[in-house]
Amino acid sequence: MTPDAQAQAGPPATDPADHQMLMDIFGGTWDPSPAFAKLRESRPVAHIPELEIWLVSRYEDCVTVIRDVKNFGHMPTDMMSEVPDELKDVLPHGYQVWYPTLINTDPPVHTRIRKLAQKPITPRAVARKEDDIRAAAHAIVDEFVDDGQADILQAFALPLPIKVLQLILGIPPEDLKKFERWIINTTELFNPAISPEQRLELARDQVDFGAYVANAIQRRRDEPADDLISELIAVEEEGEKRLTDMEVQGVVAQLILAGFDTTAGALCFALMHLCRNPEILERVRNDSSLLPVVVEETVRRSTPVRGVVRQTKNDVVLNGQTIPAGSRVMAMASSANQDPEQFSCPHQFDIDRDPSELRRHIGFGQGVHKCIGQPIAQTDIRVGLEVLLERLPNLRLASEDMPMSPGMIFLRPSKLELAWDKP
Repeated sequence: MTPDAQAQAGPPATDPADHQMLMDIFGGTWDPSPAFAKLRESRPVAHIPELEIWLVSRYEDCVTVIRDVKNFGHMPTDMMSEVPDELKDVLPHGYQVWYPTLINTDPPVHTRIRKLAQKPITPRAVARKEDDIRAAAHAIVDEFVDDGQADILQAFALPLPIKVLQLILGIPPEDLKKFERWIINTTELFNPAISPEQRLELARDQVDFGAYVANAIQRRRDEPADDLISELIAVEEEGEKRLTDMEVQGVVAQLILAGFDTTAGALCFALMHLCRNPEILERVRNDSSLLPVVVEETVRRSTPVRGVVRQTKNDVVLNGQTIPAGSRVMAMASSANQDPEQFSCPHQFDIDRDPSELRRHIGFGQGVHKCIGQPIAQTDIRVGLEVLLERLPNLRLASEDMPMSPGMIFLRPSKLELAWDKP
């Protein structure tokens, strides 16, 4: 893919009539489907000067951006602000979530790290933790089941992935509260709207988080345990150098970043779709074998990320539009997963959808950077839904109000009120 004479040489001027439509994609609506449809039809490669980013909305183009590592590099290095000057001495390598490991390297560096890091989190490995995950989900529900109504985001969808990460990483129960704070604050660092004062406070917290994980790695080297950190330290691959301590830190932090907001968002979206389709809810309540399909259709229909960001290594032409080298490009996974060229009745939540369609969705990415934590997320969401449907009879929406959390990458509600019959 190289520029040609037919390609547009620069970004077209933003049409005032659809400018707000572009900005709404990052706004407060849970379902920007109408905006996506307009983008795919009229501006499949759109430039947003305010965000210094190109939006790619058609499925085939999104797949190209995600899979073509020759022309589209890893997530840009400027997605997080720099460490504040007063903390650079104690964070000389930056935030641990940005240590070069999975989301911010390309082959061949990425190939070695991924080959090693994915071994301990295969579907079979995660399945060994399923009973513990289910027990954790029940314990969380015990705290609110008698209330008959709750903001399920705060009561369940956020606590569950935090608890699962704690279990998988081997974090002691007494450290759960500060571990929870570190997880939430790490995702907040990607919010461009926070003030310098907030960023400094979050950065100070990252000093403690990095020291905690570094100490945990050292302890596991001395006394290995049955947890992911120990397995990442021990994992071997013929002909490959083992993961360094810094790489283990980076993998742990990036798994946390990728697995927290997205899992919480997918849980809420699945519950919303089930409650709005009571006939499907009853089918699933009576047949838990349908839950894996519910998970996949939820991730397709209401993808809990807005998109995947890459940076062009060369001038690239997509749909006749030249994207200059060094540009940030967002492959809008949410839009691609609703492209009518790929999915029949794409706006419909349909658990009877043709399996070949479901296999095409890109909610977990594709290619070399496909989400390494996919087995954890799928298990979290499936088990979480199973427990809620078992424990909360006559589950229903208590409010149609479902505002979205602001942000560039992740998409999840900031509230989801559900009600059920008290046991």
